[in-house]
Amino acid sequence: MATKKKTAARQRQKMQSAPRSYEPPAAATTTYIAPAALGRHAAVTWHEIVSTGFFSGYLPKAPGTWGSVFALLICFVGARLLPGEGVIFLGPIPVSWWALALALVTTAVGVYASGIFASEWREEDPGEVVIDEFAGIFFACALIPASPFAYIAAFVLFRIFDITKPGIIHKLQDLPGGYGIVIDDVAAGFAAAPLALGVHFLATRFLG
Repeated sequence: MATKKKTAARQRQKMQSAPRSYEPPAAATTTYIAPAALGRHAAVTWHEIVSTGFFSGYLPKAPGTWGSVFALLICFVGARLLPGEGVIFLGPIPVSWWALALALVTTAVGVYASGIFASEWREEDPGEVVIDEFAGIFFACALIPASPFAYIAAFVLFRIFDITKPGIIHKLQDLPGGYGIVIDDVAAGFAAAPLALGVHFLATRFLG
């Protein structure tokens, strides 16, 4: 019995004298949550205004649809205020220089602004960003006059291509930064434009 006690005492002494390795405390991990998910926003910046389509991207349920509707209204009202609705004819094809100019400017500014916005929110493509829908709608309306029927056709066709993203349109999302946010919608607008023109010609021929 005394031998067992001595052995246990020696083992305790060895454990106490053995050097102990230092383990630093684990760093606290935090998960980033976008400001919109918290119901609050940082100070308003120009790139937030541009990226969210003048805050239309904050509307509930379907921000992409809301952004497309606002873009369509801007294009339609603006064309109505211009002489000849901002349309020039290349043979039988109507070209809305107004919509085309809006599309080019919106694409260039949108790529830059949405890249900054997405970087700040630490998301690849925040749902609140709808400037890409603006650019896509403007391109979709580039080959049609400012008639309600033609604009509705451009809207529907653009949304179909934007949602389904067939072929290369889907791959364009993999572009870095703001390019991946905007250019796929630009491609969807390009795809919708000639089809919207075809719908316009059919409507004017059969519906008068």
